[in-house]
Amino acid sequence: MLSSRWTRNTLDSYREIGDPQADSVIEKIFGLNEVDAVNKLLKDIQNNDDLVAVEMPDELEDFLNTTDDWPSWADREQIRLGQQLFSRYGMQMTMALFCWSLPSCYSCAKGAQVLSLTHRITKRVHQRLVETAQFVLDVMAEGGLEPNGRGVRTAQKIRLLHTTIRYHMRQYPRWLAEYGVPINQEDLVGTMLSFALLPQVLTKLGLDFTAEEEAAFFHCWRVIGSIMGIQEDMLPRDVEDGKALWDAIQTHHAAPSDAGRELTAALVDYMKERVPGKMFDGIVPTLIRELCDERVVEAVGIERANWTRHFLRPLRWIFGVTDEMQDRSKLAARLSGAFSRRLIEGLHYLEREGQKTEFTIPKSLQDNWGLTLRER
Repeated sequence: MLSSRWTRNTLDSYREIGDPQADSVIEKIFGLNEVDAVNKLLKDIQNNDDLVAVEMPDELEDFLNTTDDWPSWADREQIRLGQQLFSRYGMQMTMALFCWSLPSCYSCAKGAQVLSLTHRITKRVHQRLVETAQFVLDVMAEGGLEPNGRGVRTAQKIRLLHTTIRYHMRQYPRWLAEYGVPINQEDLVGTMLSFALLPQVLTKLGLDFTAEEEAAFFHCWRVIGSIMGIQEDMLPRDVEDGKALWDAIQTHHAAPSDAGRELTAALVDYMKERVPGKMFDGIVPTLIRELCDERVVEAVGIERANWTRHFLRPLRWIFGVTDEMQDRSKLAARLSGAFSRRLIEGLHYLEREGQKTEFTIPKSLQDNWGLTLRER
């Protein structure tokens, strides 16, 4: 039975809370009126994969050193099992990330305003998608959440970017009080759930997961959410509680908006670039329509599916076969992940502002997914 503790009043209260621990640090740094130094810091954080390579104020370094531990309830075995599941099905999950997670987040009219007003998608679509995909790969690769692991550092990096954006947006004239605090607790947990519930979504395409597998994967994301500043009382207890919270957020916030449609159009255009030729452009909206709820589809303005919808039946069959085969053969990952492969390779090889982007796929995932990436 789904939990009913996520009432509208409860969720509304969390829209007025950002990330108090991180916010206080950034506010102190900005309070020193070192605007140029802070802007340089933000640019350095964006352009460096490793936070250790970034020169930063002592207050910020102290913050990073005190926010990289697991919460007391973290279960090492559950984390290991969750990351193993991603190792097996990460190609399919990457597709669902682009075709379900992101459109679902963009359907939330208030939350979409931050990305729209900061042009984080529409004018820099490649950069934003690289950052999102890199984050997921870093935290879900085996060992990524270990002390000083790449996943922990990436999560902290994104937490700092969120905090700095929050500081600026609060002073931005076009930011309306009705949106709540920029990148607030409700928006943060909603985004976390769009990753944590990926196994459930993939059942629509023929994959099947045990309750134990879903629980372990969800536990990983609870730990990641904690590292990224989501408050303890806002973290769902388990998968069922997470589903209830996700449904409450979508019911409350999914609505048509110019921001959501603009963001989704940029995402769809990017994915179409990854599919060869024009004939199969329709597969992108077809997959989004298949995976997303109707309220999401209507909110973000996904075009109606064309003849490519007929691919869904064989795609489900392929995924179903894959689900049975993956315990025995890496060929399954190659078979079921063709669309995701093009997305991942596109991220790996793209350029940003004339420079090759740094998109690192951990060696363990490359091996499990059958990827052979040439030097750029």
